[in-house]
Amino acid sequence: MMEQYISDGEYRTHFEKLGSLRSRIARDLPFKPGMRMLDVATGEGFFAIEVAKRSSNMTITGIDISQRAIREAIRNVKKENFEDRIEILKMDATTMDFHDGEFDMAINFTGFEEIHLSRGRGGIQKTFLEVNRVLTLGSYFCFVVMPSEEMETKAQKIEVALFDYICGAKYLSSKEYEVMATNAKFKLIEKRSYYSGLKFTPQQAKCEVKYVIKNIPKIYGIATPSFNEVWIKFGRDIEENGMGCYSKVVLMVAQKVPNVL
Repeated sequence: MMEQYISDGEYRTHFEKLGSLRSRIARDLPFKPGMRMLDVATGEGFFAIEVAKRSSNMTITGIDISQRAIREAIRNVKKENFEDRIEILKMDATTMDFHDGEFDMAINFTGFEEIHLSRGRGGIQKTFLEVNRVLTLGSYFCFVVMPSEEMETKAQKIEVALFDYICGAKYLSSKEYEVMATNAKFKLIEKRSYYSGLKFTPQQAKCEVKYVIKNIPKIYGIATPSFNEVWIKFGRDIEENGMGCYSKVVLMVAQKVPNVL
């Protein structure tokens, strides 16, 4: 596939826009009127906002463990005037404070990597179990991931390997996600790839690496290596290929069923 570097101007708003990636995925979600939706690991709330734009008669509850992310998400929701439809709560996705069957659908946009860095592989499995518990029977869990084996370009492969190395923000394989979903009594019914085709320049990549190294310890209390150590390991490849920035993602749609066949 073809990729292109983003401009420095685009870089400043890249994570908010992502080349319309979130809006394209949101349009393909299986909405129904009046849904009560849960956004797991909502981050700064951008995906919840895009989903809210697709349908005017649903409510969304976004949860995240990071107080910084919660503050930003609330600010972004207010900016878009969605306070009446999007609620943002600080909550651990592995132990939710919701009743059984409280939601009609759950979504997650690349939040599993952060669950992994703070709760490990077991935390992802617990999240699947909790999502199943709070969903009504027959409803969907639509989650977006970047499985390392499905990354196609060198820039994409660098992205998923680099953040795993820095802080354990790891994406599992598609098969591992499917197994975890099955263990939580979901049945995988669809998998679809989406592309932005965008990547960071080496200088932009340096900024991202420095930001993560500085802020991950503050947010999650996890030690990170020095910038020099990271750049020694990845710098040459980044200089030659750039670094992926959501160039490709994979939407996996799982349905809550009584028994997985």
